[in-house]
Amino acid sequence: MEEDRNRKWAMAFTARMRQIVPGLFLGNVKASFKRDMLRENRINAIVSLTDARWVWWNTTTREAGVPEHRHKWVQCADSSTQDLLADMSDICDFIDQMASPALFSSSSLPVEYRHESNEPRNSPSEAILIHCDLGISRSPTIIVAYLMRKYCLKRNEILAFVQSKQKVKPSANFTRQLQVWEDVGYQVWENEEKTVAKAPYQVFLNDRATILEKKGLTGNELLAPQNL
Repeated sequence: MEEDRNRKWAMAFTARMRQIVPGLFLGNVKASFKRDMLRENRINAIVSLTDARWVWWNTTTREAGVPEHRHKWVQCADSSTQDLLADMSDICDFIDQMASPALFSSSSLPVEYRHESNEPRNSPSEAILIHCDLGISRSPTIIVAYLMRKYCLKRNEILAFVQSKQKVKPSANFTRQLQVWEDVGYQVWENEEKTVAKAPYQVFLNDRATILEKKGLTGNELLAPQNL
């Protein structure tokens, strides 16, 4: 147990990011405020999926060329009850809005593309970083969801592609949510007001409510302080 915990801390605090497709990077939290790495990979937008807001974002990301309006923070935990589907469309829309020309104009999965980590000159002129704490579960879930919607491809195909670029393992909870995402056609709501869930999403919500009830939770508990 102690060894696993130490390994996770080491993974969190060694900055890592990898380009999955041109213009879209997967990383961990340390990479999100490592100024030189952000500049080297031409990161000009970030999606952060963490339980708390990191104080280093306030200055480091701006100094690296990522202004506040190009940094989206989604407060979430890597837990058995975390619902990413509720925010998935908004996150994917944000990625589209921030996308570089290379990412925005891409119409098919770049199967032949290979990342050249030591040659940033081969990278697009701009890129967006999607990260969580370790870059293993939450952030790859969002990248898979985004690429599924962008290319209209199935979960398994996109997940296998992402795993060919970087070792990732979305949790069972998030893997199920990606299947729901596929089943609902990349939109979980029946109406614009987001008050009526599509049937597959409602089944997920019902199951989640059962798990929460067994844990004595409601799903509205604060994850962590909103600011450090």
